[in-house]
Amino acid sequence: MIKLPSKLPNLLLTLLIGIVGGIGAEQLAVPLPWLLGPLATTAITSVAGIKTSSSKHVLAPARTFLGVAIGASFTPALLERIDEMAFSLAFIPIYLAVLALIGFPFFHRICKFDKPTAYYSTMPGGLPDMIAFGAAAGADVRVLSIVQATRAFAVVVILPLFLSLALGIEFSRGQSVGSHWADIPLREELLIQTCAFGGWFIAGILRIKGATIIGPMLAAAVMSMTGLISHRPPVEIMIIAQLIVGISIGCRYAGSDRRTIMIAAGAAVGFCILIFMLAATFAGMISVFGNIDFLDTILAYAPGGQAEMTLLAIIVGADAAFVSLHHVCRVFIVVIGAPIAQRYL
Repeated sequence: MIKLPSKLPNLLLTLLIGIVGGIGAEQLAVPLPWLLGPLATTAITSVAGIKTSSSKHVLAPARTFLGVAIGASFTPALLERIDEMAFSLAFIPIYLAVLALIGFPFFHRICKFDKPTAYYSTMPGGLPDMIAFGAAAGADVRVLSIVQATRAFAVVVILPLFLSLALGIEFSRGQSVGSHWADIPLREELLIQTCAFGGWFIAGILRIKGATIIGPMLAAAVMSMTGLISHRPPVEIMIIAQLIVGISIGCRYAGSDRRTIMIAAGAAVGFCILIFMLAATFAGMISVFGNIDFLDTILAYAPGGQAEMTLLAIIVGADAAFVSLHHVCRVFIVVIGAPIAQRYL
């Protein structure tokens, strides 16, 4: 008899909850329906006590295609923006320093978090890394997980609203993120899959941080720059990727009591408003003095996850390569620098 994985029923239930959220959001013409819909329904059911679950074995393949989508944005025309990118990237360390000077006192003095929890709640790095570093430093892992998850949640909700109200960007129902499967030549479909899984495999062997995105991104960038591919992954795959990423964020609320969720999530939302204002300030300054499109800079400096911000960049027609490079740089600096700086608290 074949023994099924013990988490399978919860995974299937969570997937169903996510699909219902995506369909409902699409019918209501919600921006990014297949990201925000599953995220909202999964988060709500998790808080309500329903046992939801996500799996890295499902999330990782979805992230590989996001990596390919980023890499396919690297074209010879991107080389013309090297000066712009260098100018903008130079401000990331300054942005992170200011963010830390605002965030740590906010969480420690106002929200009354202990120092390790306050510090790693402030850091806009990858959630698994910040939780691991926080646990090693003695932080409250439950609170830290909720704060970091809420940051990702809040940015994904706030940013589309900001883009719609401030920049007039319309998120129409059925908004495409690329070509449909049937419209992409078979040769390119095979190359896209090779970039996704081959790039992930090689990056994993080389122990590259964020191998699921970085490996496929680099592989697709080479193929795009050499003209071997000219399409992003098909719409159907990108919708599945949005669904899985949305579910993975919503599931982070599972297993915590409601009081902890309310306190930590409330603190996180307050902090998100502060850092979004900071990100908009830096983005506006860089846009003016660097003569760079504000849409690119606000997406590059928004304190959301790399996967979510890249999806949003692709959907609104921003330069996904420009945006992704900034988030890779930000996460790299945080992962390397955060544990070192924490010693001086």
